Amino acid sequence: MKPDETEEFILLNQIVVTEEFLNSNPSVEKTLQVLNHVKRTGCLDEPIMINRDTKILRDGYRRYIAAQKVGMELVSIIYEK
Repeated sequence: MKPDETEEFILLNQIVVTEEFLNSNPSVEKTLQVLNHVKRTGCLDEPIMINRDTKILRDGYRRYIAAQKVGMELVSIIYEK
């Protein structure tokens, strides 16, 4: 199963996370909701958005964190327009 907008799947460790995201404090409650969805369904609720050329994370840091916590290797992504 994959989220509707998925353009492709890539290895989670290929996604480059900037200091801006690493230094942010995402809501614990919302992050747990995403994590619980991943644990329950085995997939992300939405794809992670990255830059096509640099693979830099643009949106979906909570989904990135959840995928990392459950040990997902492949994640669904969309490319920044």
